[in-house]
Amino acid sequence: MATVGQSLKTPEAGWRRYDNTDNVFSYSGSNWIATQNGDVSAFYKGGWHYSENLTDKIIFSFYGAKLRIIAQPNSTRSNNLVVTIDGERVGTYSINSSTATHQCLDFEKLDLELKIHNVVISNEATNNKYILWDAVDIDATGYMLQVAPTNLTAIPGDSQVTLNWDAVTDVTSYNVKRSTTAGGPHETIATTIAGTSYVDTNVTNGTAYYYVVAAVNGDGEGVISNEASATPQATPVEEGQGLLRVTMIDSSEREYKLPMRDINGFIGWLNSHSNSDTLSYQLTTAFSSKEYLLFDKIISFEVIPLPAE
Repeated sequence: MATVGQSLKTPEAGWRRYDNTDNVFSYSGSNWIATQNGDVSAFYKGGWHYSENLTDKIIFSFYGAKLRIIAQPNSTRSNNLVVTIDGERVGTYSINSSTATHQCLDFEKLDLELKIHNVVISNEATNNKYILWDAVDIDATGYMLQVAPTNLTAIPGDSQVTLNWDAVTDVTSYNVKRSTTAGGPHETIATTIAGTSYVDTNVTNGTAYYYVVAAVNGDGEGVISNEASATPQATPVEEGQGLLRVTMIDSSEREYKLPMRDINGFIGWLNSHSNSDTLSYQLTTAFSSKEYLLFDKIISFEVIPLPAE
């Protein structure tokens, strides 16, 4: 059985290996560089990822009970990488050494509970050196979860919400989950979605919905995406216009082309005037001038609906 510090170019019996180029690792940060030199002796499958930014991280999730990290140490690399599993700091390791051990077993955790674990590798180097990522071994009965879809958006409509997200490579489909509470729990509402969009029509206008999406492959469902929310609303009914014709006590007529809400406001004022101290009603004409009608000067009025323009 291999021990930490030894070269381990192939996974031992009962283990399976994932390369840094497999679509199960999320490289958080802006300075990651993928390098391929074809040296399969020094690096698993001949390549690696690295970053000189101390705030950049590797994030992944897997189902299993054992974890090993494989990378070649040398004098240019970090002396303090932190392993956090399920939010708990479980250990550190160094890939800084004067000896370049090919595909070195740098870290292992053998006593995890058999379940899905979320792992973060961060760089807390005191020597200001960079992080390098080559390969990971997990127990053969376990599996890696696909990375989360990114940039999920939710666009509200009338009795529907339209979701869009960025594609994840090497997946067979996506599952859509929904909650009426921010942060979940989210219930699966659609499975085996082939594309990167979905329209949820089983919604109620005025209710806020919170969505996440997960990619699916042969190993099962992956990590959920960012949460996106939307509140569907009924499409506003376009308000019509009408012609308000008012006959005054001197037999003159006044005509006002107005939105129906203003005409209804006039009618309400006129009907309730006996219980009101407001003696006049203000109307704003099409030319934005203001005109006031006095209650005791009005004999009658009529409303003529106008066709939509």
